[in-house]
Amino acid sequence: MIHSFIGLAVGLIMGLTGAGGALISIPLFISLTNSSLKEATVLSLFAVMLGTLVNLYGQKFKTDKKIVFGFIVFGAVANFLSLPLKALTPDLFIAVLLALIGIFSILSVWAKRIEQATHASRHHVLKIASTGILLGIITTLTGLGGGVILVPILIRGFDKKYEEALPTSLMTIFFISLISFLLQIQMGLSLITLPDLSLIAVGVILAFFILRIIIRRMEQGKLEVLRKLIFTAVTLYSVISVLMKSLGS
Repeated sequence: MIHSFIGLAVGLIMGLTGAGGALISIPLFISLTNSSLKEATVLSLFAVMLGTLVNLYGQKFKTDKKIVFGFIVFGAVANFLSLPLKALTPDLFIAVLLALIGIFSILSVWAKRIEQATHASRHHVLKIASTGILLGIITTLTGLGGGVILVPILIRGFDKKYEEALPTSLMTIFFISLISFLLQIQMGLSLITLPDLSLIAVGVILAFFILRIIIRRMEQGKLEVLRKLIFTAVTLYSVISVLMKSLGS
């Protein structure tokens, strides 16, 4: 049941905010399964992949496939090149990196959005490459799918509306998380069993149906505030939990 609870939490957070799946799954894996921080970053990739896959249902045709392809290519290269660094990186450094990402994500969520012009944005190769590399490194070192920084980047840097940024972010997260997990598959398969993976999937699917009911019944303005509040609470919980675990070990 522990794994189903983690899957449910990840599904709800990703469905409401479009990001934050790993922010909640990492501290939950640490506290509920007694995993180390590095083990939790690998386990979180399972939950993030399942969460993005389910929440992409019905949205896949809204993705900007050119941006997704660029992010995946450069992200995969960064995944591969940064993998040796993970074994050398202290848990405290990973915890501090998570904290900085968390602070950035909270500020981005609450910052007043500046309306973008309707002209077509030129997606420069350098912009796509730098974003993909950043995502790849963050995913490998921390287990985050990158959605906490990708959604704000897509909105502010690529002139995307939220409804366009969300599916593009989810599809990018899924493939980059998948690549990162495949590069760490030996550790991943030693940490989780097929029944546990199935329980995570059950939790994620249950979250999908719960969210459909919530979104249909709640006013858009109230839903937006709820998303921000939940994202902020989850981010703070994650940052505090991981920092306390690292400082205490």
